[in-house]
Amino acid sequence: MLTLVLLLALFTTWPTLDLQVSALFHRPDHGFIGNDWALVRGVYLAVPWLGWAAAMAGALVAATHWSGPRGLGVRWWRRTMVLALMMLLGVAGLVNGVLKEHWGRARPVAVQAFGGERQFSAAGVPVDQCSRNCSFVSGHAATGFAVGAIGLLGSPRTRRRWARAGLIAGLLVGLGRISQGGHFLSDVLFAGLAMQACGCALRLAWLRVRVWVRRPRAGRLALSGRSG
Repeated sequence: MLTLVLLLALFTTWPTLDLQVSALFHRPDHGFIGNDWALVRGVYLAVPWLGWAAAMAGALVAATHWSGPRGLGVRWWRRTMVLALMMLLGVAGLVNGVLKEHWGRARPVAVQAFGGERQFSAAGVPVDQCSRNCSFVSGHAATGFAVGAIGLLGSPRTRRRWARAGLIAGLLVGLGRISQGGHFLSDVLFAGLAMQACGCALRLAWLRVRVWVRRPRAGRLALSGRSG
């Protein structure tokens, strides 16, 4: 919640920060320079496929190992499942299905400041400058941030390690999208916040399920002890 408040305060008091950052990658006589870089274009094309591959892998594990790891190993069974849930609920659901389709924010390449016809709008404010697949928030960056979900159900040390990996992946992918004129800085940062919220919700749900599963078992053990 604190991060959300700080980001909203930053981009509300300094709305032109998005334009200033995007301008670093824009040439008036050329356009956004990121589109000239083969690595950036390659990452742009590969990230959605990698995201869907992770989701499909999780679905396959769920279909073939629904009752337990069965040779896959508890650690990677959990990691595969939670990564798939993050992709389906976080990236496909929250980011692409809700925010990008209903926020209405025009992409940098489409706003007047960079040669487009749409009006620039500050982050966090729903507008009507885009009808579908809009700028707020970045789906590519969200997919990068989702890497952090791999360690979501592990120890504190594991969670920190994978959280750092997800942060780096999300920021690097997001930087590429900024350089292409596909997203503003705030689109990337709020994508990270959205994925963090989704991850917290998944971890909380998992912890509650564990308590619910263990409670009957504890009751049976206590009853057995009294009987003996």
